[in-house]
Amino acid sequence: MADNELLYGLIGLGAASVVLVLGYNAWQERKHRRTAEKAFRSEHRDVLLEGDAAEPVIPAATTEPVRERIEPAAARIPPAAPIGRAADPELPVDARAIDCVVRIEAPAGIQGGALVSGAGGPLSQINRPITWYGLSEETHRWLPLETDEIKTFTRFAVAMQLADRRGAIAERDYDIFVSQIQRVCDQFLAVPQIAEREETLELAQQVDQFCAALDVQVALNVVAGDHPFAGTKIRGLAEAAGLKLERDGCFHARDDDGNTMFVMSNRDAGLFSSDALKQMASSGLTLSIDVPRVIGGIHVFDRMVIFARHLADALGGRLVDDNRRELGEQSIAMIRGQVQEFQKQMDDSGIPAGSPLALRLFA
Repeated sequence: MADNELLYGLIGLGAASVVLVLGYNAWQERKHRRTAEKAFRSEHRDVLLEGDAAEPVIPAATTEPVRERIEPAAARIPPAAPIGRAADPELPVDARAIDCVVRIEAPAGIQGGALVSGAGGPLSQINRPITWYGLSEETHRWLPLETDEIKTFTRFAVAMQLADRRGAIAERDYDIFVSQIQRVCDQFLAVPQIAEREETLELAQQVDQFCAALDVQVALNVVAGDHPFAGTKIRGLAEAAGLKLERDGCFHARDDDGNTMFVMSNRDAGLFSSDALKQMASSGLTLSIDVPRVIGGIHVFDRMVIFARHLADALGGRLVDDNRRELGEQSIAMIRGQVQEFQKQMDDSGIPAGSPLALRLFA
């Protein structure tokens, strides 16, 4: 009888401990969600989307220098806090800054690949990046998980990106995400810590606004005079400068790591293709830089200007802005200053242009 009473007492104590741990987890998660929400709330005006919001492109030689400052991303990310049985390490910075994260407790342990596979089908309805992590007991680090992961974990995190260039997640995305995570957790006898709906959707809007405030492209145009540019000559000049024609119908200038620096597209309606270039003629070319996605924007801009001038000379064209106004040295210098200013703002915000976090946000 004494042994039975001791056993029942231990079971009761264990159950109480689990309740306390999960309660503490939920309190911590809600606390940090509110911290992130406050951090992302900004009173800054949108310096890029005021007025005409059709396309966030800096009109060449006409835009005033951007003076608005973006709050550093580091100030927007809540600090790591004790979660579960011990202090968990921090998730990757992008998960903490731009994702909706659900923590999962699985005391009995779950094979990582089995959990990811179990949610894969239903979560495929969400057209947003979703990343799984498992907390390694050996290294005390969060490890990205794939469907082939054979290791067993007791703590997981699943992250859904809140916003990108398409905008913020919709209510439907959130509902599918949490319902499917809950369903899978029920199957594996795991306990998820679901982020609150209204807070998550509001945070998604704030991440979207933050993304929009940094989103800008810069374009130069080389237009023909009396005679259009021959497609064969366009291709010859592009390839001689190291640009390659790609599937999107544009010529790409890439760096040594394979990242696009700038793109040359047809100013007319048609896309470039190997066959079309043999016969086509173009009234103009557009060279553009996707500023948030490019490392070393000033160097890239200078290289693009040199190539644009070379095209104008070789094809007998003119270098102009989007309004077909001539681009002189003063105008070029103004645009260059804009690129420099914007990339400095991204650096100050903790999201350097061309960094993995920037590439996720501006996808």
